[in-house]
Amino acid sequence: MPTVVDVHSHIWAEDWLPERFWDAFVDIAVRQNEKRGEEVDPERIRETYLPTYWDPDGEKLLERMDEAGIDRQVVFGVDFGLALGEPEVPIQEVNRRLAEFRDDNPDRIRAFATIDPRRRGAADHIETALSDWDMDGLKLHPTAGFYHHDPETYRLLEVVRRHDVPMLTDTGPIFAPLYSKYSHPKNLDEVLSDFPDLDIVAAHMSFEWWRDLHAVAVNKVNTNLYVDISGWQERCKHRPEEFATAVRRLMDAVGSDRMLFGTDDPAFDPVHPKEEWLENVRTLADRDEEPTFTETEIDRLLGQNALDLLA
Repeated sequence: MPTVVDVHSHIWAEDWLPERFWDAFVDIAVRQNEKRGEEVDPERIRETYLPTYWDPDGEKLLERMDEAGIDRQVVFGVDFGLALGEPEVPIQEVNRRLAEFRDDNPDRIRAFATIDPRRRGAADHIETALSDWDMDGLKLHPTAGFYHHDPETYRLLEVVRRHDVPMLTDTGPIFAPLYSKYSHPKNLDEVLSDFPDLDIVAAHMSFEWWRDLHAVAVNKVNTNLYVDISGWQERCKHRPEEFATAVRRLMDAVGSDRMLFGTDDPAFDPVHPKEEWLENVRTLADRDEEPTFTETEIDRLLGQNALDLLA
């Protein structure tokens, strides 16, 4: 079986994220159930469901990797503190713990540092993360309220470029109270032009804005733009033709060697298990009608491209 690499996953803990994030998470769960005609108690979700996502030591993540057949996984934290209120554990400490988790599992885990570029000393922290802790890349969450092309963000990208590691960034719309305008794929245009040699991964195929990402990608062929398919689990199940079309169009735009598999877990795993997600992606190679894919293209998407990127 070809190697499987998940380039987009999180490790969550209750005190690593703001309370408003968890409030939004509960509200989303309630509303999703209401759409299906089911009523659930928000307090029950908060008390019994949320804790199943908390995994500060990464033990659940490693267990699920073994069960699903994922060989390697890229993990990172989330810095929504300036947007939603500071959590108990600072993002700098989260990054350090993830670096230690990677050190304890060097054959399976890669760890990207993350920080809001507007934080005081953000560039210095990323320098520490990449130099002293030997972390493997940078993850950005622009929906916290900054643009990819802001001067503060560019200071981080200069550090990343100097260390010759990838930058992975969320793209596409996001839930309230975060702001989707900051993660529109058009915001990558300046960054790709100003950092054409930097490996930049546009996460989530930009969700519903995948056509806009395609418009950027097809005109930035002289840059190092990659795309990950994380977070499409439900769309793949309910809108399989759109999923296949988005993957095919973006693969044609960036190249079959620059499409990457990801889960965005732990958020999706309870409802859309990793095993199911992997199987749905693998079956793209079985399609008889356009758009079609070769087994080599899907094998590369599931792992080899990431191995090459992270080498």
